[in-house]
Amino acid sequence: MNAKLSAAELEVMRHVWAAGEPVTCEALRASLAGEREWKTTTVLTFLSRLADKGMLTVTKRGRANLYAPAVTRGQYEGSETAQFLEEMHGGNVKRMVASLCEAGRLAPGELEELQAWLEEQRGGGRG
Repeated sequence: MNAKLSAAELEVMRHVWAAGEPVTCEALRASLAGEREWKTTTVLTFLSRLADKGMLTVTKRGRANLYAPAVTRGQYEGSETAQFLEEMHGGNVKRMVASLCEAGRLAPGELEELQAWLEEQRGGGRG
């Protein structure tokens, strides 16, 4: 997956993912209303771009289009994370974590949480 999303496109996708079912433009616009006061044409432009990027499927129902995710949130996040890791840290997870530690970006306890999670993953792979 090579769809690079803008911040606004990602915001739209988060609302589509959260809906849990195909949405109309108007339903999406209503969902976004607390954060953005976009006009219908603006939302339609984003939906069209996302469909062109392969992030959404579009199905006609009567006079309305229904928009559904073509990619899960987990798939997109995994792809973006892998790309970021490769671009910024040469694919080296240890270097990424070291960078976060050295920059003071890990809150107290997060390193221990990460270590516990890693140990859980290692244990889950046995047997």
